[in-house]
Amino acid sequence: MSHKKPNKASRLRKAAVQVELALPPPPGPPLPAEEIVLAWWQKPVAVVSLAALAVLLLALAVASQLHARRDRVHAAELEARVKTLTLRASTAERLLRIVPNPRSWSAAPDAVVSWPEPPQMLDLYLPVGYSEFTSFAVTIDKVDQGRMMLAQRMMPDSNRELRLSLNSSAFGPGEYRIRIEGYTWRGQRADAGWVRLVIK
Repeated sequence: MSHKKPNKASRLRKAAVQVELALPPPPGPPLPAEEIVLAWWQKPVAVVSLAALAVLLLALAVASQLHARRDRVHAAELEARVKTLTLRASTAERLLRIVPNPRSWSAAPDAVVSWPEPPQMLDLYLPVGYSEFTSFAVTIDKVDQGRMMLAQRMMPDSNRELRLSLNSSAFGPGEYRIRIEGYTWRGQRADAGWVRLVIK
């Protein structure tokens, strides 16, 4: 078996070594960094606007709930008023004798009665014996609502009492002011008495 001896050229050859050389700087000025473009909904103005819109929608939702609740309460009140102000047949009679104040409205109610259920005919007796008038006008107003009744040229009975028969279903709970006026010989009306009636 023969062995070859390395020749002189192979003995002089060195192993290759990798050398990292620094790259020269690129010619010209450095390029600016690339600008990042945000989507419209990522911009601060858009974020603030969306937050404000969300708060506004929440406020509107709360306001709608409160308004709906008030509407339900108002509807319930109207339903109760319709029930109390609907004229219904009376089942009994009740006598109310109230002496009018001959000077002015009393500081406190002259009479307080419970609103009857089922309805009753309220026979209202108003003594006017203290007055010299022979015929009278009687006006009934409900406080905060308006005029309920006006009776003219009423004559007192033999007991010098004015008598009115009222269906209680036509008079819901509240305060009523009854004004009594007498007719002069000229046909003009002059104050003759006042009554404050509270129905509760």
